[in-house]
This record gives sequence, structure tokens and C-alpha cells, in this order.
Amino acid sequence: MLQFSVVLVEPENPHNVGFVARAMCANALTDLRIVHSSRDTVSAASYRTAHASKGILDQAKVVSHLKEAVADAHYTIAFSRRIFESVIPVISLPKIESILPNDGKVALIFGRESKGLLLEEVNQCAHICEIPMPGNRSLNLGQAVSVVLYELSRLEKLSASTNYQPFSLANARLADAAQMEKFISFLESQLTARYKKKRWFQSSVRTLLQRLHPTVNELNGLFGISRSLSKSSVRKDKENNPI
Repeated sequence: MLQFSVVLVEPENPHNVGFVARAMCANALTDLRIVHSSRDTVSAASYRTAHASKGILDQAKVVSHLKEAVADAHYTIAFSRRIFESVIPVISLPKIESILPNDGKVALIFGRESKGLLLEEVNQCAHICEIPMPGNRSLNLGQAVSVVLYELSRLEKLSASTNYQPFSLANARLADAAQMEKFISFLESQLTARYKKKRWFQSSVRTLLQRLHPTVNELNGLFGISRSLSKSSVRKDKENNPI
């Protein structure tokens, strides 16, 4: 099974450290390593941008050298847009699947916001990977990590560590009879006296709902629309009949 760690080499903006943690949390990754001379690189500013990701920052491993950060990794990939005079092979992100091992820990290494990774740092990696961008532009550090993790998720390389399931009617929870009855009761409470006398009202709406097989979310949506319409009607009545 593949495991991934995200390694940030001397990040210069604490906000970006928080954005990276948030991207990791969204993709069910928790192993953040930071190469920096001080743990102060993880500051209050980092926590402000790390929505729902405080635990990742709390447990982030801060080390002085890249070799320490990747000591337990089985494969290392440097992400950069720069062209180096190096024998390290370069690959584009859409082809990253072709270089990933079948199992083990993979370190995804990102450089500084201002100048990226240095040649000596790239030379410690097995591969260089670039995110193809028009005009040879580069992304913000947090954005770059998000794009890379999304690609790995799209390739189902992170599926072993996440319970994410795309929405489909097959796995959506259907509304039950009790929930439908609650909706019918609400509709009836909003009817005028004329329609409350109609015996067919409840049975007709009940049959329609059961035939449609609405999900819980869909029924909640109908509730919201109905409430909104009833409030709108009240406002119009007040406007037409001022007291």
C-alpha cells in the first residue's frame, strides 16, 4: 500500500503552511514534514488558514535538513518548474502514475515560494515532476500541493486512506414514510380552508412522494422551497391588506 508524506522545504509564508495542511486534510493525508531552522514557521497565521486541519499542524515534523525529512521514505519526488542541469529525470504531473511504486512511502517535496528547490535538494530525489501551466507560470505553494493531491486522488492512489465516495442515488439515503408524513403535515398546515376540506389531498401527495422515491436531501429541499413560498405569501397578503 502506498503512503504519502508532504515535505515543505523552507516555506516563507506561514499562511501557505496552513493552506497546505488544509489541502492534506481534504485528501485524508496527515504526514506533514517541514524543513526549517525553527518551528516558528508554523505560526498563528498558519492555523488561521488551516481550516479543520489543526491536528496536522500540531503533529507536523520540523527538521533542519531535507535528508532528515525523507529518511524513512522509499521514493522521493521533487516538484519544480525550474530546469536543472541534473541527471534526475523530469516528468509531467499527468504522467505521475507511471513512476509511482506499488507500495511504500512516497515523499512529495515542494520548495520555497520565492525560488523553489535548489539543485542539491533536487539531486536527493528520484524524480522531478512539473505541473504543466500555460506560459511556463508557477502556482502558489498551497495551490501546487492541492493540484498534486487532487491528481493522486483522481488516480485513486489515496483511496486506501480515505472514505470518500462520490454522490450517487445508489448510495444516497432515501426518505422514509415518517419523513414524508412530516412534509405532508407541513403542507396541510399551509393550505387555505378550501383545500383542507379536500379528502384527496393527503393520499394524492403521499402517493406522489412514494412514487418519486425522494432522497432525504431532496425532501429537505422541498421543505425549504415550501417554507419560502409560504413566507412569501404571508408578505404579499400583508402588502395587499395593510392593517
